[in-house]
Amino acid sequence: MLYRNRRRVKYRKLKKFIISTILIITTIIVFCEIHLSDFRPEYIRIQAEILSVNSVSDAVNSTLEKYDYSYDDIAKLSYSEDGNVVAVTTDSFKINKLKTEINKTVQKEIAKVYDNQIDIPIGSFTNITILSNVGPCVPVNFNLTGSFSSEIISTFEQAGINQTIHHIRLMLTSKIMTTSLDYSGNITFTTDFEIAQSVIVGDIPSSYGNLYRTY
Repeated sequence: MLYRNRRRVKYRKLKKFIISTILIITTIIVFCEIHLSDFRPEYIRIQAEILSVNSVSDAVNSTLEKYDYSYDDIAKLSYSEDGNVVAVTTDSFKINKLKTEINKTVQKEIAKVYDNQIDIPIGSFTNITILSNVGPCVPVNFNLTGSFSSEIISTFEQAGINQTIHHIRLMLTSKIMTTSLDYSGNITFTTDFEIAQSVIVGDIPSSYGNLYRTY
């Protein structure tokens, strides 16, 4: 009889433990679903922005390193007999080739990260900083696609007496679409990359002094 009573007590304790565990798990799931619906879009947007910016930067930097154009490769200065700059010409073929290659490389890099999964710690839902990385993680999946346009910008900057800095920059505009089961959003950002620059000593034509030229 005593043995049976002990078994019943153990069974009841086990039953209570199982029920308590199920209730805790159910509560956590309901808690996550309620808070995730509000929290997930912003979290996905932030992570998608970080991922896309990093991918774009890596793609552009790798392309610039591949071609490794110096200032003299894409720009030529013509001087007058008295040493003043009379013309600044750029190599349109190389500039267009660089733009095309960068656009292709960026597209390929974004395609690599089309499918994404991020793990959101449950503690993040509490909005308490010290708990932001605490607890089990909830997986969230989303996709990235994008379109890109680039411009080569030529600008002249006064750098002192009789000195001018000629900057040749790439301005890449990225339009990224982020989609998941219950969220979709767009991210647009422009990234500025210095391709080449040179300090020009001597007077330059006044028409070039405040020039902002795109290619």
